[in-house]
Amino acid sequence: MIKNIKAQAAVKLCIGLIMLMSVLLGYSPIPFSNEYTFLSNATECLIMLFSGILLLSKKKHIPTFIDLCMVIMSLIMLGICLTNMSVFGFDGAFLFLHVINPVLLLLHWFFIIEKGKIRSPIYVLAVLVFPVAYMIYLFIFGYITGDYIYPVFDVNALGVLHVAIFVSIVAVVFLALAFALYFIDKRMSKKVE
Repeated sequence: MIKNIKAQAAVKLCIGLIMLMSVLLGYSPIPFSNEYTFLSNATECLIMLFSGILLLSKKKHIPTFIDLCMVIMSLIMLGICLTNMSVFGFDGAFLFLHVINPVLLLLHWFFIIEKGKIRSPIYVLAVLVFPVAYMIYLFIFGYITGDYIYPVFDVNALGVLHVAIFVSIVAVVFLALAFALYFIDKRMSKKVE
């Protein structure tokens, strides 16, 4: 783990800038999209930039469970993209948005984040907030417009049961991954002490 505060801040700012550039390049000339890829990468980018600035100016870290939420948000996107490669693009900025940015956040989790700072496993449940909020939006948007944004969530084409099973499997897998990262984090904190 990198211990130097300035080096940690520099890494956070670099990752934030890489994410910012990939969002801008991937979604230009349209400055906004309702896709999970755009919203999760833009959110993670802003948090990384804020986190780097906070670390440089106040020498304070954001709460670690927020970092865990970012990792899971990005890994959900990576997992869905890799299991549905015919639907998602992997060229240009989308290679960053779909693959490289999630890997950067995972590396950030292992090498930059302070270990052992998530006090209770209950905080791990926070990883579901962004994906669940997005799913609620997605299904309301799809019900109103008939466009479910991503074909894997199109209840009209696939059926409610198929989509519900897919969403449930994704939720269980990534919640289990979040708990695994939590326990790895606890174990790594004992090695640091």
